[in-house]
Amino acid sequence: MKKFLLNRALAAKGKITFFVLLFAALVLKGTCAYAQKVFVDSVYYTLDNTAMTAQIAVQSSSTAVGDIVITDTVTYEGSNYAVTSMADDAFADCNQLTSIVLPQTLRNLGKNAFLRCTMLTSCIIPDSTITEIPFEAFLKAGLIEFRVPEGVTYIEQRSFEQMPNLQRVHLANSVKSLTSWSFYNLPALQDPIYNDSLFVLMPDSYQGAYTIPAGIQVIYKSAFYGCTKITSLTIPEGVKRIEHYGLMFSLNAVIKTLHLPASLEYVTPGAIFGGSLRKISVAEGNTHYTTWNNMLMSINMDTVICCPAAINAAYTLPESVVHVAASAFSVSAVDLTMTNVRSIGEYAFEANSLGKYDSNRHYVIPETVEEIGDEAFYRSYSMEQVTIPSSLKQMGEQVFADSPKLKKAVINSHMIGKGQFRICNNLEIIEIGDNLREIGAYAFHKCPALWYIRMPKANAHFRAIDGVLYSADTTALALYPCKHDGEEFVLPEEVNTLRSSSLRAVNLRKLVLPKGLSQIENELFGGYYLGNDDTPLLDTIVAPMMSVPATQGNPFNLLNQAQTVLLVPCDSLAEIYRANSIWRGFNIQVDNTLMEQDEQNQEVTTEPDEHSVQFTWPAVEGATYYTLIIWANEERTEKICTLTFNTMGQLVEINFSKHAPARLPQEKESDSFSFRYNGLDENTDYWFTLTASDADETELYSTSGSFKTLGNPTPTGMENIQSDHVPCTKIIRDGQIYLIYEGRMYDVRGNKIAQ
Repeated sequence: MKKFLLNRALAAKGKITFFVLLFAALVLKGTCAYAQKVFVDSVYYTLDNTAMTAQIAVQSSSTAVGDIVITDTVTYEGSNYAVTSMADDAFADCNQLTSIVLPQTLRNLGKNAFLRCTMLTSCIIPDSTITEIPFEAFLKAGLIEFRVPEGVTYIEQRSFEQMPNLQRVHLANSVKSLTSWSFYNLPALQDPIYNDSLFVLMPDSYQGAYTIPAGIQVIYKSAFYGCTKITSLTIPEGVKRIEHYGLMFSLNAVIKTLHLPASLEYVTPGAIFGGSLRKISVAEGNTHYTTWNNMLMSINMDTVICCPAAINAAYTLPESVVHVAASAFSVSAVDLTMTNVRSIGEYAFEANSLGKYDSNRHYVIPETVEEIGDEAFYRSYSMEQVTIPSSLKQMGEQVFADSPKLKKAVINSHMIGKGQFRICNNLEIIEIGDNLREIGAYAFHKCPALWYIRMPKANAHFRAIDGVLYSADTTALALYPCKHDGEEFVLPEEVNTLRSSSLRAVNLRKLVLPKGLSQIENELFGGYYLGNDDTPLLDTIVAPMMSVPATQGNPFNLLNQAQTVLLVPCDSLAEIYRANSIWRGFNIQVDNTLMEQDEQNQEVTTEPDEHSVQFTWPAVEGATYYTLIIWANEERTEKICTLTFNTMGQLVEINFSKHAPARLPQEKESDSFSFRYNGLDENTDYWFTLTASDADETELYSTSGSFKTLGNPTPTGMENIQSDHVPCTKIIRDGQIYLIYEGRMYDVRGNKIAQ
């Protein structure tokens, strides 16, 4: 019994195995048949034996030659296959193909179907076949004339681009949508391209007056792009929509006026532009648009849609205007003042003349503005200073990029956008309000003149010290202006992190890192954002840390490591650096003194009262002269005086000019110094710089700080007594400074002293 059951089981197993193998063979046979590529009547096809259809396959450029007619069916080994589709790149680069007729059974073209078929002069596609002309279908093909078949509803981007011979296109009425560049760069085009409802493209070469045909409802994207010789354009009643760039003629266009019909319902922002355009008018009865000072406005006057580029005047927008649409004042000669605007669209003031008049070169964006789009003030040609309001909630990218005259930006917003000041070659000073929370990547990409960042009041995120931006607790370097004073930068000891791009394109020769540095982020010296940052100049990096800082990505991008000396404290640490792929590119050298040096207490203390300040500082080893400069502003551009002390702490020279004083002979040295300067105003901020130099005038040490006098502000006495232009004599008596002017004695505040 058991043997019988075993034999039955084996037999059943054999049958199952046979059927499995048979089924697999049939599937394999069907699969192979489906993928079979055959060559019939000079054309390659891929056959589907199940559906009995054929796809026009990718052709060989050596066989797709001359005139080809593809029939509705192809016969192979006695079977008929309906030709229904075309593979991507089917005839791409078949540059000996001269004409082709496609079958009535075709249901789709492939992408790049006739790409670069330079000798193809004719392509016939029957009506009611395909519904779409796909991407790059005829790019760079040699067609002279083309009829878009009825049934096509959509024409993809670049379908008819860079076609040097195309003179006419007959557009089917079934076409309802295209992309901006479906038809582009057609130098031989002679007739406009349009159907019953869409006006698609005007030949660049058209000259004189033109009337858009009756029945057109939409002026499509880029329809008049590049037309420079149209003198006037009549837009008929019935036109409802003007798409993006639809009436963008060119900077050199001669057309001066546009009259929009009462039927117009929607103008896409950025739709209208012409270099000579001076006036836009709207037909009476239009319920969507009106004009103000020849500018196109929304009917309720809350949005500026377009300002003609040739209007050359200064205007203040009405209080009703709360939106400036995208590209509204692009390439505009208007010097505009906004009063109640809340949003500014992308490219709104691109290549504009804001600040053209002296009274407006400092352009103040009003506190009402909450949103600014990408590149809104891109390439502002006349603006020298801009103030960004605290009301701002959203900031786009590259808002003020490539503005050639911009020198100063006052930023009261909570953020600085990505690439916001990219390629502002003359930007020197950034003043930051206490709202700042975020600085976008590449905000100061390629700003070679930036030398000072001022932040009068620190907040929870940032603080500025001596023109350099740090985190609020000074533990992270946020941004060192690439043209900051001096060739050496000694980072504060509190710093443990160097943030990404915080040393972008610096002009330093020597960088001294803090002993507690533990983290260096990606692209410390800058990176690539629509062009590389400038290569930083750096001869030496002093790295006194006793461990290698952690790094992210490539922190030393752009820096020529092989030409930069990295000084480390000991041989064992040098070996660790040399074994590290991030650091090994430096010229690594050992400086044992980095381990032995004790930090000197070189802090300068100040004790101000109402009219004077007491300075105290320790001696610096090797110093022969100490130069103390008192400044009236944080940017250190307005000197009050320059004081020079010898090694005994004696005041040996005072100079109220902008030039450094002459050096005088030295006497006995002193270990510390104390000096009171009189003649200051009450309740006033002052800044100072102390520099110690040796006998060869080599700078050994430099520090800066600030102080504020006590009391209430009082007027100064004798005005300009400290000016270089006032003939007076300076004397020192009992440690105090006095001025002799016309035989009378004054203190440095200009108060007369009884003799």
